[in-house]
This record gives sequence, structure tokens and C-alpha cells, in this order.
Amino acid sequence: MALIAIAAVFAILNLDITTVNVALVTLGKDLHADLEDLQWGLNSYMLAFAALIVAAGRVADVFGRRRCLLAGAIVFAIASLLCGIAPTLSVLVIGRVLQGAGGALMLPAGMAIISSVYNAEERAAALGTLVGIAGVAQSIGPLVGGFLTAQVSWRLVFWINLPLIAVIMIIALRAIQDSRDEHASHRIDIAGVVVLGTALTSFLVGLDLVQGSDRNPPLAVGLIVLSLALLVVFVIIERCTTNAIVDGKLLQIPAFFCSCVASCFLGFVFFLFLFMVAVYLQEEFGYSALTAGIGLVPFSLVLAVTGVMSGRLTSRFQLPTLLIVACVSMALGLAILSFVPVSYGYSGMVIPFLLIAAGAGPGFTLLNTVGLAAVSPERFGQATGMIYMFRFGGGAIGVAAASELHGAFFQRHLAFRLSETPLPFAQQKLLEQPGAAERIGNIDAGLITSQVELVRQAFHESFAAAFTGTLRLNLIWPIAIAILVAITLRRKEAKTGHI
Repeated sequence: MALIAIAAVFAILNLDITTVNVALVTLGKDLHADLEDLQWGLNSYMLAFAALIVAAGRVADVFGRRRCLLAGAIVFAIASLLCGIAPTLSVLVIGRVLQGAGGALMLPAGMAIISSVYNAEERAAALGTLVGIAGVAQSIGPLVGGFLTAQVSWRLVFWINLPLIAVIMIIALRAIQDSRDEHASHRIDIAGVVVLGTALTSFLVGLDLVQGSDRNPPLAVGLIVLSLALLVVFVIIERCTTNAIVDGKLLQIPAFFCSCVASCFLGFVFFLFLFMVAVYLQEEFGYSALTAGIGLVPFSLVLAVTGVMSGRLTSRFQLPTLLIVACVSMALGLAILSFVPVSYGYSGMVIPFLLIAAGAGPGFTLLNTVGLAAVSPERFGQATGMIYMFRFGGGAIGVAAASELHGAFFQRHLAFRLSETPLPFAQQKLLEQPGAAERIGNIDAGLITSQVELVRQAFHESFAAAFTGTLRLNLIWPIAIAILVAITLRRKEAKTGHI
């Protein structure tokens, strides 16, 4: 019963990213948000999750795992309701932050419950089951999100969490005994959580102000500088506290350090890619949310299957070799996708999709394996929390970077292509909002039919150029992971040295 409850947690946390990705364009139309602002629908969730997950693990150890699981479920349910009724993007972002906080409370508590109710042999099978559940949820997420958005409303994408929350709470109350770590310190690194959360938020808001309708370069620079200063303060705090959320001793282990940094890089490029593709399929190809969801199903299935299979391959091949092959596959997929002409349509994107999925799925699984193999079992909770913190922190920054890079490329190409057919500022801003392709024919700027067609062509060419340009810039990340793995894990002592 405990496994069913925690499987529901894993399903929710994985569904909540892939379902929302597909719903973003429709959501943006209803809430009158620019394409650049849609990033907050994803990275506000990942930001809260990343900032709180390690501290939440300590809270679960001190105050009780079942109690923490129930508290997280209640917060997540309230947040899902709030997201579903959100009248503006600002309210939605508040709900997404609360969802991230609820998820951060549930995950480490759930992992600790699994560790306490299963012995060592059974625990491995249980964790394998959870990985499989996460993969299935991830694979059906785009399809579920697309169906609900297209056939009913994007609001159901959030409300669908409620039945799973009910399952978690019923099982937790009836079948799970509370447990805690009697030796855990009651001191929680609140200062570290606040400073880290503020630093990440400042950085993301600064990126958001670099360009776009609310651009403010001086303030953007100030916020980015502030975020860097806060990160320095965070490092000082973590060195001075005995209950740090980022344990410096763990990061001194080469393999664990590699796992964290590489997870950050992989989270950056993976969530950047997922955000951009969901928008691209709908804006460039004119797909509905449902069609876009169906289009992402092969990607998600390969992601799930290769992620599970890669764990079994570790008995036959060395981990660094598998990770480097995964990085090469991902880089190759990104490179091919960035050169596929729009005229090839969706069929031209399938093979690159599969290559990227075949790299990302094993990448996440193997990086977890590398990190946890380097630490002793009693540190698994904190180690897992740190890996997820780096992964989702990198993901939040990646989504913000995708939005800003795509916006900058799009505006530059659009201005060039519209040089002979200038549009009023208000009309040009319409081209930067979700659903712009549908509204081009309704642009009333004294244009004749041929000029409207030129505007439509300029929009699609600029959007495609922005998509491919952003992909090419981010080819560096899987390559960087491969180099980091080759350097860090090549020494035998990098794989051992438990703390």
C-alpha cells in the first residue's frame, strides 16, 4: 500500500510537467500572456521544488514522514485547485509555486517511507517500480494534457491531480505508520533555503527583463548581479552551518559532484527543449494541444523505456561509457533537429526526437546511479534531494533561457523580414503572443492581401529561425556533460569513497 501511495506521488510529479507543457499555448491565449511570459508556468514550479526539496527531507525526518507526506498532499491539492481557477498568469504562477512546495514535501518523505518499509533486496525492486511509474506518467503526460486541453479545458490539466492526491491521503491515513529519524537534528537551514530561493528568483526575473515588452536592461543587470552576490552568501552560509541543505562533504566526492553538476546541465537542456518543442508544434505547425500531445508520445515513450533499460545495462557496460553514449545521442539529435527544414513537417522531427529521448532518459537514470553509488545508504535521502535540486534548478534556468533566446532571435529575424512591410508596434506585439499564427489574417494595419501573406511568411520564417538558433546554441550542454563525465569518472577512486 505504501508503494501505491508513493507511486501516485511519482505519477503526479512527472505528469505535472509534461501535461502543462502541452497546455501552455492555449493557457497563454486565455490568460493573455506573451510567449516569453509562459516560461513562468513551468519554471515557477521547478524553482520552488529545487529550493525546498533538501530542506523538506530534513523536515520529514524531524516531524514524521507520513505527516510530511500528508502536508505536501494538502498543499499540492490546494495549489492545483488555485491553478485550475486562475484568472491571470500571476495567480497561476502563485499556484505553481505552491505545487512545487507540495511536491518538495512529498517526494523525500515518500522515499524515506519506502526505505523504512522494505528491506534492502525488496527496496531495489520497489525503486525500480517507481522509476517505471514515473516513465509511464511522463510518456502519457503530453497525450493526457493535449486531450484535456483540446476537448475540455486546460484547467482540467491541474484538477486531474486531485484524484491521485485523494489516493495518497487515504492510503497514508489508513495503511502507513508514521516514522521519523530520532537522531536527526531539529535545526533546519532556513537561511540557506531563503537565500537560495531568492538568488534563483532574482536571476530568473533578471533574465525575463533582458528583453520583451517589459524589458528593463538596467534593472535586469542589477537583479542578475544581486543573484550572483546571493549565491556567494549562500556558499558562506552553507560552510558555516552544521545542517546545510548543500552538504560540502558530499560535493567533495568526485562522482557525486559530477552527478549534481551534470544533472544541472541535463535539466537545463532537457526542459529547455521540452518547452520549446511544445510551443513550436502548436505555433509553427498549427497543431492543436491534442495533436501536439500525440506528437510528443514517441519521444516520451523512448524516454521512459531507455531510462529503465539503462539501469540494467550497467552490469554489462561501464557507467561513464553509457553516459557518454547518451550525451552523444542527445547532442546528435539536437544538431539534426536544428537543421531539419520546416517543409519536412513533423515527420522530419521524429528521428531527432528519438535520439534526444534516447540520450535524456538514460542520462537522468545513470546520473542518479552515479551519485547514489558514491554515498553510503544512510545519506541517500539528502543525496537524492541534492541531485533533484540541481536538476530542477537547472531546468528552471533552462526554460527561462529558452524563452529569452527564442524571443531575441524571433524579434531580430522578424524586424529584418518586415523591413519592407512595417507594422505598427501594437500589431507587431500581437505576433509575439500565443496563437499569433491564427490572428495574422485579422491584422488591421491597412495591409493588402499580398502584404498580409508577407507578414504570415515572415512570422513563420522568424519562428523557425528562432527555434533552430536556440537549439544550436545549446548543443554545448550535452557535450559539456560528456567531457565532465570523462574527466571526473575516469579515476577508480572517483567511484568510491563513501561518506
